Amino acid sequence: MIKKIYLVSLLSLNLFAAEYYSKLYPFQEYHIKSAVSGYVLSVDRSIEGKFSNNNTIIHIDDRIDKKNLQLLNDKLEISKESINLINEEIKSVNNILNIAKNSYNRVKNLQSYTKVQKDAKKNSYLLAKNSFIKAKSSLLNQKSIKADLLTKIDSLQDSINKKNISLKDSEYIYKIYPNRGDFVNFGSKLIDAYDLSRAKLVIFVDGDEIDNIKRKTIYIDGKRSDYKIDKIWKVADQKHLSSYRVEIVINKPKRFSKLVKVEFK
Repeated sequence: MIKKIYLVSLLSLNLFAAEYYSKLYPFQEYHIKSAVSGYVLSVDRSIEGKFSNNNTIIHIDDRIDKKNLQLLNDKLEISKESINLINEEIKSVNNILNIAKNSYNRVKNLQSYTKVQKDAKKNSYLLAKNSFIKAKSSLLNQKSIKADLLTKIDSLQDSINKKNISLKDSEYIYKIYPNRGDFVNFGSKLIDAYDLSRAKLVIFVDGDEIDNIKRKTIYIDGKRSDYKIDKIWKVADQKHLSSYRVEIVINKPKRFSKLVKVEFK
């Protein structure tokens, strides 16, 4: 009789150890912070508590950036045209160089030409060569200017993009922090959003139980499921001492934040 009571007590203990409770958490949490500084020109508060429609939610002042971007694009077009003209110049100078070089090579060893005549041919060849070198140098300089402009344009476009904050359609907008007219700094909170396409359960399991639950079937609110453990932390939790964080990803529920019972049998 004593053995039976002892056995029942052990079974009860094991059953208790394999039973947990967790809220239905969103699959992912997003905490969007500002990557730039500036005044907030507009905020779409109508989207708060709804799914994003991929439109701009927060617009930070980018008017000066857009003006500078237009100036840089204008300079880029001038640079491109300059490169085209220099390339044409190089072709022309190269033809003159080849003519001058061939002309000098034909006479430089002829006895019938005087030294003065040969020097004149050589001088024409060297002048053409110098013109060719200058044109090539000018091309390299203009290409460097173009590369610098492209870098500045990319940087400015990135800044403009970061001042127009939007999220993809599947993201649920939970909270919007700034108001129109606020000045936000780098790192200021902008938006809290969730991915509600799925849910996850978070439980904390004693180290001795980790190996056991891996082999067991997961029950949600008493119903058998095909779910598997998604993650097990290797380091004990700081708040739940000697316990390890375990996450289970499940299908999208009808209602998030509801408390559910998780069992391993």
